[in-house]
Amino acid sequence: MRASRAWLASLLLLPLAGCQDDGGGRDGEAVLPERTAPAGMNESLRDAALALVEAREQALVDGDREAFLATIDPAADAFARSQARWWDNVAQLPASDFALDLGDEDVMTRVAGAGDLQLPVDFTMRLDGYDEGAVTQPLVYTFVGDADEVHLTSDRNLQSDAFTGWVPAPWDVTAITVEESDGVLAVFDDGTRADADRVHADIVAARDAIRPLLPPWSGRVVAYDISDVDAIDEMSAMTVDDTGGVAFPVTRRPGSRRSVAYRFAVNPVHTAGGAWRGILFRHELVHVALGDADDRSPTWLTEGAAEHVAYAAAYDEVTRRRILAGALAGVTPRSLATGRDFYQRDPRVNYDLAHLACAYLASTGGEDALWDLVRSFRRREALLPGDVEDLVRAEVGMSTEQLVSEALAWARSA
Repeated sequence: MRASRAWLASLLLLPLAGCQDDGGGRDGEAVLPERTAPAGMNESLRDAALALVEAREQALVDGDREAFLATIDPAADAFARSQARWWDNVAQLPASDFALDLGDEDVMTRVAGAGDLQLPVDFTMRLDGYDEGAVTQPLVYTFVGDADEVHLTSDRNLQSDAFTGWVPAPWDVTAITVEESDGVLAVFDDGTRADADRVHADIVAARDAIRPLLPPWSGRVVAYDISDVDAIDEMSAMTVDDTGGVAFPVTRRPGSRRSVAYRFAVNPVHTAGGAWRGILFRHELVHVALGDADDRSPTWLTEGAAEHVAYAAAYDEVTRRRILAGALAGVTPRSLATGRDFYQRDPRVNYDLAHLACAYLASTGGEDALWDLVRSFRRREALLPGDVEDLVRAEVGMSTEQLVSEALAWARSA
């Protein structure tokens, strides 16, 4: 399954407000009582806080774990533990281009204050060899202390995370194990690492099997196989129980339309091995390989092409036709579903019909027929079902219902 760029994220964000009491003074003059700054807004700490940010950035660049963890408030035990885990996780990755920069301070009007001072900080990192550019993640640093010395108590804020649409990577939320070789970087956790060697080998095999059927592609892959499926649940248009995996774009920063990589996450419930795992891995890797190239294609073409390649890499044409004929027994010709309806109204049949249509196009017109159609949608945006039908008629010479009718006859004659 291919995830869209638009993550679901919205909360009512609360502005900060301070209160002030009036008092009486000598000679009847009004006197303002002494007060501290509202939570998170003690600007007297700003210079010390910015110096701490620079120290953390230098620790990242130098690979100095002790200096990085020394910036944390000694009383913030849980945060210190999670930061130590994060450091040890990232140390296993080919991470580079570290940077910590002051972010957009307007965001602070949208979050509730905490600590003595809060500042937005943009964290930048790149997976070298896998990402075409660095990825920037907006954080909110919470500091405590005084003008002479400050420490960090948190780097996240729930309201800011919701506003930016933050989707955590595995190294943000759990202890990971990394397997990297043959151009594949696979990330596992305690619940999945026992099968890490086999899963990694199967991803490599799936990648190698589909490359001859695809437009030119680097073959470099980052895959997640972790027990926490919350991110998959958020990205999938179907229920997580019905989602075997999801390919998704990694953008330069939240809200950006420019992706620097496509990665995929598998649902470990659906990776028990055998033929199904191979099909799942090949399908998701097609999405990774195509990346942005098919982001204007209708859903049936995006998913159908991935299904076609996943099966064509392992089965001969006669076998695939018989598989499709069996899966679609009793189904009558219909227009191909697109948009969210594809995933939410009879998704299994929609996947099979999309697979059938793409397999038929590739069989009768060659594999390039699929990629030519993808390129046509890339050149000419078709947002509405009628626009999709018009473009398909122009390129293929028939409606999608006629395409399904001919493809059904083709499959059933095997």
